[in-house]
Amino acid sequence: MSFLPELWNYIKKLGLIVALIVTVIGGGWVANNYDISKSPKTFARQLIVEGDNALNIGRYVDAQRIFEAELKENPQNKQAAWSLKIAQLGQTLSQPDFKDAIDALYQQNPNDAHVNLFLGQFYAANNQPDKAIQHYTDAIRENPKLAEANYNLALLYDQLGNYEAAKVEFLRAINSSPIPKYRNNLGAIYFKQKNYEEAIGEYARNKKYPLSALESAKIYWRLEYLSQALSYQKQAIDWLEDKTLMAEPENEDAWYFEIAPGKRIELTTLEEKKSYAYFCLSVSLYLQGYGEGAEIAVKNSHDLNATRQADINALLTADLDALVQSNGSFAQQIAAYKQLYLYNL
Repeated sequence: MSFLPELWNYIKKLGLIVALIVTVIGGGWVANNYDISKSPKTFARQLIVEGDNALNIGRYVDAQRIFEAELKENPQNKQAAWSLKIAQLGQTLSQPDFKDAIDALYQQNPNDAHVNLFLGQFYAANNQPDKAIQHYTDAIRENPKLAEANYNLALLYDQLGNYEAAKVEFLRAINSSPIPKYRNNLGAIYFKQKNYEEAIGEYARNKKYPLSALESAKIYWRLEYLSQALSYQKQAIDWLEDKTLMAEPENEDAWYFEIAPGKRIELTTLEEKKSYAYFCLSVSLYLQGYGEGAEIAVKNSHDLNATRQADINALLTADLDALVQSNGSFAQQIAAYKQLYLYNL
C-alpha cells in the first residue's frame, strides 16, 4: 500500500502544473483584452494631441479634420467638440460675424487661450493695440505653447515699431514651433534693422521655403551681389515648380508683404507666388545687363495669368523703391526697368 502516498503526491504535482497553465493562459487573455480596451483611449488621446498641435500653430483646417475624426469615433468627447469650434472659428477671421462668434465663446470660457488669441487678432485688425496686447498676453499665460499668440504679438510689436519686443516674441514662437513663417518674420525684423548677416542666417534655416530665398535675394540686391541674388531667385523658382514640395503645409501659406505703413499685400495662390518670383528674377537679370533674359522672365510671369497682377506689380514697385532708397547707384537702371515692365503694361 506504500504506492498510495506516492500516487497522491503525483496527483498534487499534476494539479499544480495544470493550475499554473490555466493561470498563465487566463492572465494573457486578460492582459490582451485590457490592452484592446485601452487602445481606443490611447488613439483618441493621440488625436487630441495632434489637433492641439495644429491649433497652436494656426493650422485650423488640419485641426478641424483631426477633431472631426475624433468626434466620429467618440461623439461624447467634450474637449474635441470645443476644439472643433475653435478650429472652425479660426478660419473666419475676416468674416463680418467673427466678433459675435468670439464673444459667444468668450462668455462660455473667458480663460480659453485660443479665444483670447482670436480677440487679440480682432483688436489688432481694428487698430486697438492695447486691447490686442492684453488678449495676446492672456492667451500666452493660459497656454505657453500657443506659438500663434507669440507670433501675432510679435507682428503687432513690429507694426508699432518695437522691433526688440517683436524679436523676443518671434523667438518664443520659434522655440515652441520652429516653422518657416516664424523664422521668416524674424528674418524680416533683422532685415528692417539692416542686420543683413543675421537676416540671411535666419532665412537660411528655412529649408526649401521659396519666400525666404526671395527675401535673401533682396538683401543681396542692396549689397550689389547680383549673382548671389540671381542664384537665390532661381532656387526659389525651382522649389515653386516642385508640386510635391508646394503641397507641404508651410508652402501653402499665404505670403504677406508690408509695402507701406498700414498697407499690406497678400499672395495666396501658387500662380501669384510664381509670378512674383519671375519678376524678381527679371530684375536681377536686368541689373546685370541681361536684357533678353529679363524679357523672358517677365513673359514667364505674365504667362501665369495671375489673377491679381496689379498687386504683384505694386509689390515689386515697392521692392524697387526700397532698393533705390537703400542703394542709389541703381536709381537709373531701376527707373528704366519700371518704364519697360511696370508702367507700360
